[in-house]
Amino acid sequence: MNTEIQVADKSIETHMVNDIDTNSYLESTLEYEKINDIDVNLGHDGDESIIGKVFSTPHDAYTFYNQYAFLHGFGIRIHWAFKNKTTNEPYRKMYVCNKQGFKRLKANSSGVAKKQRRNLRTGCQAMLRISKGKDGIWFADMFNDTHNHELSVTPTKVMKHRSHGKLHRSLACKSLMLELGQSGLKPSQIKKVVNAMKTPQDLDVTSKQCVDILSEQRRQYKGKEFYGLIKHFQDKALVDDNQYFVVDLFEDGSPRNIFWADGRSRDAYTKFGDVVVFDVTYMTNKFKMPFSPFVGVNHHGQTILFGGALLENEKEETFCWLFEHFLKCMFNKHPSAIITDQDKAIGNAIKKVFPNTRHRYCAWHIKKHELEHLRPLVAHYSDFKESYRQWVKSDTAEEFETEWEVMRGKYNLENCCWIIDMYNQ
Repeated sequence: MNTEIQVADKSIETHMVNDIDTNSYLESTLEYEKINDIDVNLGHDGDESIIGKVFSTPHDAYTFYNQYAFLHGFGIRIHWAFKNKTTNEPYRKMYVCNKQGFKRLKANSSGVAKKQRRNLRTGCQAMLRISKGKDGIWFADMFNDTHNHELSVTPTKVMKHRSHGKLHRSLACKSLMLELGQSGLKPSQIKKVVNAMKTPQDLDVTSKQCVDILSEQRRQYKGKEFYGLIKHFQDKALVDDNQYFVVDLFEDGSPRNIFWADGRSRDAYTKFGDVVVFDVTYMTNKFKMPFSPFVGVNHHGQTILFGGALLENEKEETFCWLFEHFLKCMFNKHPSAIITDQDKAIGNAIKKVFPNTRHRYCAWHIKKHELEHLRPLVAHYSDFKESYRQWVKSDTAEEFETEWEVMRGKYNLENCCWIIDMYNQ
């Protein structure tokens, strides 16, 4: 059972299967020896009969090998997968003992190895490899049952392996987690509730397991919500000929970004679209997607909406996509000025899509940052606050530059990076 061979870590693309954990050995304080809910049928008389065994899916192979591992006293994890370079579909997978390989010590910037959790890997070579035939059927083509470590001999110790902890995969547990998540509880709070309600025979669920289940449900729910939203815009287009909406999709067809504007908003932009306010600070929806409205002011001084968007992220390429479709929607009429916060990604996108538009920062955001960055100067100089106010309220460019030179020399502003950056911008 012992071996001196160490398996080196290989830099190979990893392919994870949904609802299967990257397994490790868990510490537990549960003490029980009898497992009542175990029904395992390996379907073979000896280990040699595993070679050539057929599986419908890789998940079936994982389940089979995990059941085999349960009876023989070890845990498993997914190791790697070979993929077809043309179709990017896996054609070979390997499942290994959870003590396979060795963990690499990660060093910080100073070159000192970081303190990590106890390393339980021993370089074990036990494994099961499956390959996909030309007929699309998966079969076991390599099997090694040689371990270089002691196997767990009691059900209590076997159940401590993470691949055998099944509570978080049960339908009842998933339903409870989803219900608690919809009630507004955080994963750490959901973990405490579930662990308080479980039986003594079940292992504790972790916050990571709660996050994974909530994320999976959120992705599925997000697709359904977007479908309803698109259906809503399609229905509105039947009664509003000027309704405009566009959806940006991922490669798998799931929604990424969406922008819309009704006929009334498009008409208002042609009259009052000389100045546009754009903001992305609204994230109150359940999917935590930035809501980004385009806002203006009419001749009565009232706020009007030119359009809105739900975005996947706040990256430059996302804003470029949004601004390009906003411009297309608004008859290619560029705004004279656009007001935003001090986000660099937005600024870069404006330079690309609206090169002739004057870009200005929102006064509310500037004042918000003033409280944070100017506090040391206000505390050190009694007259700085008044001087700063007069400088900001300068009537002419010449007066502004003159006051700036006076302030920079009087208060040694070279040490205040924020105010220097604001002046340069």
